[in-house]
Amino acid sequence: MNISALALDQGFRSPVEPQANLIAPSMSDTFSHTVAPPPQFTKPVAAVLFFSLAIMVVAQSCLFTILPPIGRQIGLNEIEIGAVMSIHGVFMLFAGPWWGAFSETAGRRRVILIGAGVYTVSVLAFGLVIEGALRSALTSTTTLWLLIGTRSVFAVGAGAVTPASMALAADLSTREQRLKAMSLLAAAVSTGAILGPSASALFAGLGLSAPFYIISGLGLLAIILSKAVLPVTRPHVHASSPSFRNLLQGRVLAIAVSSWCFMCGNYGTYAIFGFFVQDHYHLNAVDATQWMGIGLMSASAISVLSQTFVVNRVKVSAMIMVLVGSALCMMAFYWVWHTTDQFSFVFALMLNGFGQSLVNPAIATSLSLSVGASGQGRLAGLSTSTQALAFLVAPFSAAVLYSHQPIIPFYAGAIFIAAAMAITVAVHRRPQTLPSDI
Repeated sequence: MNISALALDQGFRSPVEPQANLIAPSMSDTFSHTVAPPPQFTKPVAAVLFFSLAIMVVAQSCLFTILPPIGRQIGLNEIEIGAVMSIHGVFMLFAGPWWGAFSETAGRRRVILIGAGVYTVSVLAFGLVIEGALRSALTSTTTLWLLIGTRSVFAVGAGAVTPASMALAADLSTREQRLKAMSLLAAAVSTGAILGPSASALFAGLGLSAPFYIISGLGLLAIILSKAVLPVTRPHVHASSPSFRNLLQGRVLAIAVSSWCFMCGNYGTYAIFGFFVQDHYHLNAVDATQWMGIGLMSASAISVLSQTFVVNRVKVSAMIMVLVGSALCMMAFYWVWHTTDQFSFVFALMLNGFGQSLVNPAIATSLSLSVGASGQGRLAGLSTSTQALAFLVAPFSAAVLYSHQPIIPFYAGAIFIAAAMAITVAVHRRPQTLPSDI
């Protein structure tokens, strides 16, 4: 989720450009012509946005940890499990941009509440399906279709919360506060990526469906807090905003393809790590879930620390960051395949997390600086769709490849990341026509 990309263009906004969004003077999502008070990105609002987005990411990231071993235990094969994880991308591909546009008229708060409600119910339903399958109350075929259905519903809700939260943070913050506001949401995503695997590892001992019940309870809390704390805003639409067709060409298209390749390389490989841990180390479902959770949690923690203490202090070009980070990710794949113990697996994932912490903000920066202020909204939709498309293609494809030969997804991941590196170099060598340089 390239949230940080949205904040980087704020310094290029014209001083005479009107404030993009203002707080509505009444607790209603309807448009008002009354002069609104100045934007207020208060600590309670920031905390609620952080919590709501983080819980949504927890519900997503825990699947990488817990679904592969659970799926096998309830009678699903690798391809079917890959389909359950990939279906999320089908709906996110369209849901994110649609909800983002809908929030312009319906209001950010309303869309956040709808999205949080949808993903909370879907996570609860997912846990109930897992519980029924573990108790042999459902056939494997019925289980498969119910899991696909609940994950599809989850994607619709997640596709609402993410862009609406980003837009609300922009509505309530001044230009000087914008980077801080967007950085907070980026931290929420990283925190969710840490807590998801750790929640799976921590609560799997209570039952393999327990993490989903706990996450749905936290989702309900996010709804209550959002209803109580988040204000209503009225949006401002830029008439000069470029269309998606005009935006998705040239430099932006090349960087988007590079981002997609990098995400495919990592998403696909991460999707089969759950199988790999169970097979390579001969673990049962609970132990495999716990070790996978430790690995993903460690990788996310390193990523957060790197973006906090390293990335902001490194004075190198975005291209160098992409090349170095990509190389580290490929080294991590090689290390994972040749590990002989679970601790080495965890350290290999930490290396991959560090590599991703270099590449993701570099690509986000390059994308944001490739368009003007009026294109940032649609750029957010493009980023969401790019991520969704990678999530759609990579996990399922990697699961299919793993079922044929376990080493093939590692080769495929390295090839995709190498392609991202090549595209980055090609973009860097092209004549510069916009106020950025990859």
